[in-house]
Amino acid sequence: MRRQTRLMSLAAAVAVLAPLVPAVTATAQGGGTFVPFTQTLRRCDFSETDFNGPTGYARATAVVHSTGSEVSVDVEMNTAIPNIHYDVRVIQAPRPASATCHGGDPGVTAAPIFIDPAGNGRVTLRDGIEPGATGVWVFITRPDAFSQNPAEFYTSDFIASI
Repeated sequence: MRRQTRLMSLAAAVAVLAPLVPAVTATAQGGGTFVPFTQTLRRCDFSETDFNGPTGYARATAVVHSTGSEVSVDVEMNTAIPNIHYDVRVIQAPRPASATCHGGDPGVTAAPIFIDPAGNGRVTLRDGIEPGATGVWVFITRPDAFSQNPAEFYTSDFIASI
């Protein structure tokens, strides 16, 4: 009976940790930084806005890689709204509060991420590192037809060093 209990405990532990193994392996092999996301609406200087609660249910993650002159970010979304696109921006920091962070601004690269019928999508963004930049963060939004605030948003939990 004790052996069966130990085997069941081991099986439960493996089942809980199994989804984490691919992310840890990918990060360890590529030397990148694994970045989780939350539904926090942020300004361009990475400060949080007030009174904007979560609206979506997707799970987003990213892995940030950097060389001496380039930063590359692999973004993945799961359980998102099927057959739709989100806008992804990689924003270099530090950034003054007065600066905008639209795609094409200095230190900002943008691309769409297209979600397949199963609710999954991936995109890789690359950009040259701006002088003085020490890190990057990622901002994912789904535009709202009736508001200037995004219908859905996800931001990096922290600024990843580059």
